[in-house]
Amino acid sequence: MLKEFILIVIGFIFLVKGADLLVKAATSIAKKFGLSEMLIGLTIVALGTSLPEVFITITSSIDGHPDLIIGNAIGSCICNFLFVVGISSLIRPVKFDKRIVNRHLPISVLSMILLIVLGNTNKIENGHIITRWQGILLLICTVLYILYTIYEEKHIKNKEIDREIINDVKSKEKNSIVTIIIFLILGILGLKFGSDFVVDSSINIATILGLSERFIGITIVAIGTALPEIITGIISAKRNETDLLIGNITGSNILNLCLLIGLGALINPLVFVSDFNRSMIILIAITLLLQLIASINKKSELNRKVGVFLIFMYIIYIVNLT
Repeated sequence: MLKEFILIVIGFIFLVKGADLLVKAATSIAKKFGLSEMLIGLTIVALGTSLPEVFITITSSIDGHPDLIIGNAIGSCICNFLFVVGISSLIRPVKFDKRIVNRHLPISVLSMILLIVLGNTNKIENGHIITRWQGILLLICTVLYILYTIYEEKHIKNKEIDREIINDVKSKEKNSIVTIIIFLILGILGLKFGSDFVVDSSINIATILGLSERFIGITIVAIGTALPEIITGIISAKRNETDLLIGNITGSNILNLCLLIGLGALINPLVFVSDFNRSMIILIAITLLLQLIASINKKSELNRKVGVFLIFMYIIYIVNLT
């Protein structure tokens, strides 16, 4: 079993470094086109930091491990909103943009409700199933969400402030096209090999210890694949780029539920067991709680006390799973 743990550590290193390179490449592309920090966080960075989950989803679906896919997607979302936001809030108070509070968090809740509905529609002997057609629907929702964020970016009311952000973003770009392409290739390779190591080793450990793939997916793999978000969150908080941080977390969660589960179901229909309903309800409650805290706070920010509370909630959640 020592070998499996070593491979998991190596896999996580590959995942983190691969995601880091891809985020750098994606952000550099965004900067060259003069996109704002908010859009970078909601789309490009969210896609970049979600790529470890994407590769694990593809590997798990092909190998026939549906519990790992859905457990990883839900677990990553809970980890993002509690642990990642909590850790970031300890470093610096995290401010929520009004667009995140008023539009993107509600969209996030809608995606959660949609997944619950789809996951409880088609009944089979040992639970319910998410079909390929439902997977396609989730993928369509992913595309629509990305298009919406681009549309929103072009039609925001405060054009002057946004223009300042765009000019600031463009002025910091130094990477050449060749460098960006190298980052993309190395990042993809890192994510591919890293996801293989994590999935295979996690399943082996689950078998040895008699743990379910559902538990492994919602804890070990979820935390491991959330490391890019954790690192991005810490760096963003230190640089006081909280728009990038919250955009990344919110966008990643929507992509986790729509893109990951949609992609997994398209490759192989996924079994949705009743335990996932409880986790989804918890996730909806967490999202609404963050929205409430940001709404009632005049500065729309989460301070260090809230950060400690979120981390404590995450610890309770993990302990309750054991």
